[in-house]
Amino acid sequence: MSKARNTVKFLIYVAVIACIGYFFYLAFKRNWASVAAHQFVFDYVFLALAGGSVLGCSLLATWGWHLGVNSLSSSGKLTFAQSVATVNSSSLTKYLPGKVWSYAFQMYWLGAAGFSKSLVMYVNIVSLFVSLVTSLICGLIWLLWDTGSLPFGGVLASLLAVVLLDVLSMRFHTKLFRFLIALINRVLKRELRYFEPSARLLWELHALNFSGAVLFGLAAYFTSAGIGYHLTLAQAPRLISALLIADIVGFLAIFVPGGLGVREGFMYMMLGGGSSGSIALTLPLATRMITMVTDLVLGAVALRLLKSFSANRPKPLPGSEGPIP
Repeated sequence: MSKARNTVKFLIYVAVIACIGYFFYLAFKRNWASVAAHQFVFDYVFLALAGGSVLGCSLLATWGWHLGVNSLSSSGKLTFAQSVATVNSSSLTKYLPGKVWSYAFQMYWLGAAGFSKSLVMYVNIVSLFVSLVTSLICGLIWLLWDTGSLPFGGVLASLLAVVLLDVLSMRFHTKLFRFLIALINRVLKRELRYFEPSARLLWELHALNFSGAVLFGLAAYFTSAGIGYHLTLAQAPRLISALLIADIVGFLAIFVPGGLGVREGFMYMMLGGGSSGSIALTLPLATRMITMVTDLVLGAVALRLLKSFSANRPKPLPGSEGPIP
């Protein structure tokens, strides 16, 4: 049964990616004249700023994860370098074989160091929830400043709804995260534990992830300038919000490794599709390249750090509970 399920998943991956690839093939075919007419003059300063923005976003997210583990753990503490090694080496697996393996990798390495699987999974759940909500809030705030065709009232109502959801989740976080843990235990047949986060930790995670979302969104503007699209500041909000919201959609498409194609397709639609010229086609692909290169560079550094730490893993505190299976 497991082998058949894996085969079906693989076929779904291939089918989805093939469909998205065909979609972009048709889009390029229809709009090739505008793409060919654009002069791709690369500005490496802006491209470096784009890569730096993505890198800053990753490190801020890693810092939030680091705070979560150290705040809730009773079995040891991690240095920030060890957190970079764990999070960013495991994040390489989001492209192949998939997102779930990132968490499995963290459980394996930290489990050997005395950190419980429950703790690792719980910190990832909280960090992921905060990251998605803050990224969506940031994307909608940028969208409010867009002078395009989207109705201001609709965007404002969506923003207020998400902010209300976030406020309620902060107020009733115990019930929310207990429910999520129970749901995961029921679906995956596990016995993960609940940990009570402090209000300070939740606010710190919000601040770090929102700052990271701002940096990640700016990568879209820097990338557009880096490939020859020097747009006005009035045109920037649509680019930034498109990348942020499309990245959320791509992440939620768990059936596609790394959201490949899904993020690009949604970003293409948010930028106006074929009606906006070549930028709607080229910018999603360019931002993907910047993101992947940054992930690979940071992942390579993380793997090097992980190799050096493997011989000297963080030791559990005396008398601690140790890993939970």
